[in-house]
Parts: sequence; C-alpha cells; structure tokens
Amino acid sequence: MDFDDVHKIQVIDQDGMIVKICEQAKQIQSSWSFVQLQQNFDFPHLKHIYVGGMTTRLNAIDILRVMMTKSYSVGLSVHENGNLPLWCQGKDYLLLLVVDQATAEEMAGLLEQGIKNECSIFILFTDQRIKNNFFTKSIDHWVLPDHKFDRTTLGFDAFILYGILFKFGLVSDITQDIPNLKLNLETTIQHIDINVPSALNPAKRLAGQMVGRWVKIVAGGVMLPIANQWSDQINQSAKTLSNSENIYHLAHCSLSGFYNPENVTQKSMVVFLKSCFNDQKIERMMDRAKEELMCNGIGTDSYSARGEDLLSQIWTTILFGDFLAYYLAIAYECDPTPIATLS
Repeated sequence: MDFDDVHKIQVIDQDGMIVKICEQAKQIQSSWSFVQLQQNFDFPHLKHIYVGGMTTRLNAIDILRVMMTKSYSVGLSVHENGNLPLWCQGKDYLLLLVVDQATAEEMAGLLEQGIKNECSIFILFTDQRIKNNFFTKSIDHWVLPDHKFDRTTLGFDAFILYGILFKFGLVSDITQDIPNLKLNLETTIQHIDINVPSALNPAKRLAGQMVGRWVKIVAGGVMLPIANQWSDQINQSAKTLSNSENIYHLAHCSLSGFYNPENVTQKSMVVFLKSCFNDQKIERMMDRAKEELMCNGIGTDSYSARGEDLLSQIWTTILFGDFLAYYLAIAYECDPTPIATLS
C-alpha cells in the first residue's frame, strides 16, 4: 500500500476517521474549558471512588490513573457487574455514575444501592435529555453538551473525569499545562499527518513494518495503559490481531512462548513503549527483552514517549498510536471506523 497516495487514503477512510484523530487537542481543550466553568464540590474525607458506567471505557480509567499519579491519595475502582461491593458504604465512599443511553437502566439500579448505602454520589450525564429522564433527586451532577462516549473521544472523556476529581479537590490543577500539551499534540501531528511522506513519517514506517504480522505492544509503568490503547486501536481500526502485555509478565511468563510454531513466530512484531518517567528497572527490562527477541528472529521495535512532562508523554503517545493504527488500516485497505461488537 502506498501510504502517500492521499486520494486513495480518503477513498478507504469513508467516514473520515483521520479528522477525528486530528481533533484530540481540540477535544482536550473543549473538555477542560467545560471543567473550568463548573463549581467546586464539597466531598471531604473521601477514601475511595467507585466509578459506574465505564465498563466499555476501561482504558480511559487506566489512563486517568496515570494522569493522577503525582497527586491523588484515594482509591479508584470500576464497577463491572452486579451490585456495589460490601465495602462501598458511607459518606467516605464516592459513587461516580456516568450515565448515557446505554447505561441509564443499570446506573439507576446502582444509584438506588448508593442511596441505601449512604454513599456520597455524583452523576455525569451525557446530555440534558438523559438527565431529564433519569434525574429525580437532589444529587450533585454535571450535564455534558450532547456528548457520546466512543473510541474517538478518549481525550474529552479522560479530561472530564480528571476535571471531576479536580473539582473534588483530589488532584492538582492542570490548567497551566493545557496550552503546552495542545502545542505538543499539534507538533506531533505535523510529523505524522497523512500529507507527510513515508520517508519522513515514523507512524507510516512503523505501520509498514506491522503489515502481515501478529502484533504485540509491550510496556510497563506509566506506559502500560497506553499500550492497551494502542492494541485496541490496532484491533478496531486495522481489523487485525494485536494484544498488549505488561513487561513483567512478558519477562517472566510469555517470553518462553515466542518460539513455536516457528512459521507463526517469524511473522510476529513486538513493539516496546518507553518513557523517561518510568522506573529505570522497567526500562532496562524492556531493553533486555527486546534484545532477546531480536536475537531469536522476532521482529521488534520501540517507541520513546515525547514531551518534557508526563501529561505530554501520555497524550502524544496515544496520538501516535491512533495514527499508527489508522495507517495499518489503510495498508489492509479497510475502513478504520466500523467495529465489531457483542451486545
């Protein structure tokens, strides 16, 4: 596939996924502008936050945890099924419900349980109509301006969730960091956009290496949630098999499983995500694993996160992964937008 044939790329990308990818900085700015307009909340002495309604958005929660690394002092867990856990009782426990059309019925049930357990409660509604159909009690809440959670809105979603915690007084103010983050994202796009030729475009070159290969994304520490995001985007955009793995698991378990069957392993590609914000033990382990695989004929590469601060490294790496998955979809000549799901 000629990655530099912009016309053919546009023909394959029938729904304009590239436009949505390029809007990440705009999403983040819009999200944080919304946050700044909201009032602070009085939730003193919180011990734990229990998030409901984000079962299909677990990457956003994991990325949120990394964004919170330096400042938060409370636990954060996600509701996946069933009832509230027994320990989620009393005002020290905050039930954070994210309510849209798909989750409204389940979140109504969780709300009743939270009220019964005398939890602190906060609700995030995706639009006014959902709120009108759902909301009957005087509970602190935000109503988003007709928002829909999907895989192209990760920037908006993560910063809204961070903003809620900021308004609770649980995490630091990142207002001064947003302009620099926006600049770094825009600079990243200048180097990997569809108009940048393959010879100068690292996202196109890495996608080219992945064609015809089974892909694994490996990371640890602050980059592990981003590895999960890369893998998911490759699955969904390029419709090809990819998975992600913690470097510790690879080093102690799956490293033994790269050798058979030989005709399959020789068609594999392992990419390591690195960051200067990781413990050096993690980085050294990834270097050793990369060398071990390479010496045994496994295709490998690495990507080092760019940016002088953690926030920039997180989001420029996510953006690079979105472009990478997009170009791999183009290589396979499949529209990156449609995805297969089970209800």
